[in-house]
Amino acid sequence: MALRSLGRRWRAGAGVAAAIVAGGTVAYCEDPKTGVGFDPEALERGAKALREINKSPYAKKVFELTREQERTKQAEASKEQAQYQVYAEQQRRETEKVRWEEQRKSMQQDAQTKAQLAQYEDELARKRNEAEHHKYRERNQELVAMQEESNRNQQSEKRRIQEQIEGERRATEKYKANLEKEVEREKALAEAEGRIRENRQNEDVNRRAMQLRLEEERKKLVEAINTTFTNLGTGSLALLTDKERLGTAVAGLTVLALGVYSAREGTRVAGQVFSRWLGTPKLVRDTSRRWFWQRRAQAGKSSDEVKKDFSDIVLPHQMHDHVRALAAVTSNTKKHGAPFRHMLFYGPPGTGKTMAAKRLAKTSGLDYAIMSGGDVAPLGGQAVTQLHDMFDWAERSPRGLLLFIDEADAFLSQRGQQQMSEGLRGALNAVLFRTGDQSRDFALVLATNRPGDLDAAVLDRMDESLEFGLPGLNERRNILSQYVDQYIVKAGTAAGGAGAASDTGLWRRFLGFLRGRGSGPDQIKLERLDDTMLLKAAQQTEGFSGRELAKLVASMQAAVYGSAQPVLTLDIWQRVLNMKVREHAQRQEFLSGQHVASQKTEF
Repeated sequence: MALRSLGRRWRAGAGVAAAIVAGGTVAYCEDPKTGVGFDPEALERGAKALREINKSPYAKKVFELTREQERTKQAEASKEQAQYQVYAEQQRRETEKVRWEEQRKSMQQDAQTKAQLAQYEDELARKRNEAEHHKYRERNQELVAMQEESNRNQQSEKRRIQEQIEGERRATEKYKANLEKEVEREKALAEAEGRIRENRQNEDVNRRAMQLRLEEERKKLVEAINTTFTNLGTGSLALLTDKERLGTAVAGLTVLALGVYSAREGTRVAGQVFSRWLGTPKLVRDTSRRWFWQRRAQAGKSSDEVKKDFSDIVLPHQMHDHVRALAAVTSNTKKHGAPFRHMLFYGPPGTGKTMAAKRLAKTSGLDYAIMSGGDVAPLGGQAVTQLHDMFDWAERSPRGLLLFIDEADAFLSQRGQQQMSEGLRGALNAVLFRTGDQSRDFALVLATNRPGDLDAAVLDRMDESLEFGLPGLNERRNILSQYVDQYIVKAGTAAGGAGAASDTGLWRRFLGFLRGRGSGPDQIKLERLDDTMLLKAAQQTEGFSGRELAKLVASMQAAVYGSAQPVLTLDIWQRVLNMKVREHAQRQEFLSGQHVASQKTEF
């Protein structure tokens, strides 16, 4: 106990002394309970305790004991510090584990959130696409409905305009017929009055001349009768008295009658056979078939050869390819002996339907024959017979025949119309009968400006349908360039067009000499003509058909030949062009009925 007491005192005094020796300060602390400051006598007690320790015989042991205690405390402190570090490491690991677990959960939650967001976005995109698709489909349905309604309106308006034009045309023709009838009646009345006036003036002279003529004719008739009866009496008496002559006369008359009858019937039958096999049907207006010489059909052509054959025909690019493809197909069909395909060409007048059909027949190695549907109605009941004769004639063509029927709607219209006569109905049935099956002898091509008027059975027999529309800007420029080269540049040469070709054969030159004209017209000189002028002319002639463009250039040719010098000047070019553009606008007014309406308003 004494050692412990000394040790405590020593430690207290040593602490104070050490603080003083080190030059430090001893804090003066105030007791918070008593409020009394630190006692300064503690220093004296500490010093006193140090002196007692130094005098004590156990001072060394005290120091050693104190050192051991300090070491023990240091060891305990080190142990506590190590435990604390282990505990801190455990806490750090737990904290790190918790942090990583929280981070993992956060990442999983973020991934789930992103997946849900992506799924939600996909769902929204799908719904949006479905909504857009639904709207697009509804819009397409509306557009289709609007387009169908527009087409129906256009067809009804077109039909109304065509009916109006047809009514005006019939009225014009009726007025023209009445006018011509009135003129003929007036002319006949004038001629009759003139003859009556002349006969009245020469009545005495005519009466005396007629009496003399009648007297002379009476004398001649009496003498002829007397002579005839005298000869007949003499011959009959001689014949009746001679039986041999009587038998010979009877046999001769019998043989003569049989010969006359046989010759007449044989001539009639031979004529029918000749007309059937070698003649051309009455309905055919133009044909390339010749009975006295037929060139052998050409083998199937390649695409390059077909393209070369159609190089001078100006059509829209897609239509050009379609027509060339049909020509190649028809040529190869004839080569392989397969049945031909029937075709329908429809479109405005003057767009090249007839020209394309002729070139199609030429390229495919077939003969062609052209008839007009307007020729059928006047035939009445004979139309059926002549149509059958025409189809029989077409089937006898050794090369095959392309039968082109222009204005097919004139007699192949719908059978529900009340104004359709029995003759037209029979003609329609005849065509349907002859085209009921595919033929290896002829190909039928129908051309019409009004395909909607054709009978449904006729449309059903058509294998191909081609629409020939009005030419576009580039097509009009090419057509103008082609006709300018043919009608203007080559005028006066053998290749000239529109009647401006020169006479090449000796016989034609001789006929021209006898008629008092030269071998051909003069050649036309050009003042200036370039692509710019052709392009401007093509822009001004919007809505013109190919035939109207040909008439435009032909009018320019006529204007040049009507001038003092055969020179196509810019003034003639522009003047004729403006005139034809105005005529085209007036023609459109006629078709639309505006011109008639304006005339009625003026009246």
